[in-house]
Amino acid sequence: MSVAKRRNINWNVGVRASVAVICTFFFIAPVLWMVTTAFKTGNQAFSGEIQWFFTPTLENFAEVLGGTRLTYALINSLQVSVISSIVAILLASGIAYPLARYEFRGRDQIAGTILSLRIVPPIVTIIPLFLVMRTIGLNGSLLSIIILHVFMNLPLAVWLLRGFYEDVPKEIEEAGAIDGLGNIGIFFRMVLPLAMPGVASTALLCFVFSWNEFLFASVLSNAGSQTVTVALTQYVTPVGTEWTLIMAAGTVVAVPVWLAALAAQKYLVRGLSLGAVK
Repeated sequence: MSVAKRRNINWNVGVRASVAVICTFFFIAPVLWMVTTAFKTGNQAFSGEIQWFFTPTLENFAEVLGGTRLTYALINSLQVSVISSIVAILLASGIAYPLARYEFRGRDQIAGTILSLRIVPPIVTIIPLFLVMRTIGLNGSLLSIIILHVFMNLPLAVWLLRGFYEDVPKEIEEAGAIDGLGNIGIFFRMVLPLAMPGVASTALLCFVFSWNEFLFASVLSNAGSQTVTVALTQYVTPVGTEWTLIMAAGTVVAVPVWLAALAAQKYLVRGLSLGAVK
């Protein structure tokens, strides 16, 4: 390889690395600003000069975690996100696997119709759903939020899982059938373990979408069933906005999602690349 060509390659690598660093900083800058503000006092946060070096304080976190409202909201959000994600994955698997494996008329149209349900703006359906939940007596309960989060995540989960199940070789299922396994046994003992990276990445997306959802939770919840996204609004009062407390609460709220992504990192990377190489 000539010296000029090697220099050209090094230049291209350097430009790409620089662009990657700039883009990464652009996306993480708001998060860094939130975290640093959470450790500042009010005077430090609203100082006219940018303070790169300051003495951190835990007073904001102590006040946020010391109140029972945000603590209960964290527990509610954890219950809603975990339960709705599990139920969504189970229901989506029952729909996605037949769509991936069986040939029948209108299969692609059914899949497209299911995905189109995810495109409908939630604000369009919130009033009818509120009336339905009030009629059946579920308004103000965690169950109503869980049900809506399941059906909110179901179309996307079906679409993603269908692709992951299609990537599992049919020959493996045929070998299982020869060994005497039924359809249920083939799915749970052979297909599901092989598609687990895709299932884990889909479950993580469902968890994140449910954890961050605000509209349904704000309309259908009451004081005892609020999720964290709704509880964050308590720091916005008619008198003013308690920015340091909001930043501390936002940092606390972001931790479970970060831990979930960290725990599923291995499966997430494998799931996103599943089927990329044939």
